[in-house]
Amino acid sequence: MTATDPAISTTPTPTDDAPDRLTLTVTIAGLFDVLTNTIRAVGTDVTLPSLSRVRLHVADGRLHATSTDRYRIHRDWTPLLDNTLARLPAPLMVPADDVAALRTMLRRFRIAALRDEPVALTVDPPNPGTDLRLIQITTSTRICFDPLTIHSLDDPTSPFPDIAALDARTPRWEPTGTVRLNPGFLADAAKLTHHGRPVSRHAGLTLRFRADRPDRALGAVRITHPGRPSFTADVMPIHHHAR
Repeated sequence: MTATDPAISTTPTPTDDAPDRLTLTVTIAGLFDVLTNTIRAVGTDVTLPSLSRVRLHVADGRLHATSTDRYRIHRDWTPLLDNTLARLPAPLMVPADDVAALRTMLRRFRIAALRDEPVALTVDPPNPGTDLRLIQITTSTRICFDPLTIHSLDDPTSPFPDIAALDARTPRWEPTGTVRLNPGFLADAAKLTHHGRPVSRHAGLTLRFRADRPDRALGAVRITHPGRPSFTADVMPIHHHAR
């Protein structure tokens, strides 16, 4: 993983095309937002390495990011800029350390004049004999840097949870009675960003709850922000009092 500022400013360009190489283009602020809003829920349990990564996938002309530590799920998306029907052959599982390095780099460019500039993610095919993919990050702004290379590694022995299946099993959201939450989860949601900038501390959050299940089991609490409609954070309540 490398990221340095060259003495001479030149615009980095991807290397020659390779089979199955894919380039995704989003804005600097959009990529910073989805990484910032999902890395907070990355797991730290060393026995569950697949949960220590941010999952990236492409659908409906958007780059989606998801993370979970089993007790909360953070999700966000940002639109693709190239208007192509790009499809990743498999989701990218980016380790938390690489996500942190990428966020550090993007933070340098998310000032007002640059936050809407494009940034390209060039995804190489897996290395022979492994599931490791290299992802090269470049930008065409007037501030230049050596390409940042991060990694994606899938571990078939510890799969990432099927979030869509979880949603399908409990599709309804509605108000409920009293819910007690881990305050740290609320603090995570309160730190979400919008257009590469922290949202106002007076903007407020919206909390909705899954409909009561027949077995009276606790459902998740969905936290959203009206100024950031793409962001959702699902967290497990500590205790729930039905009305």
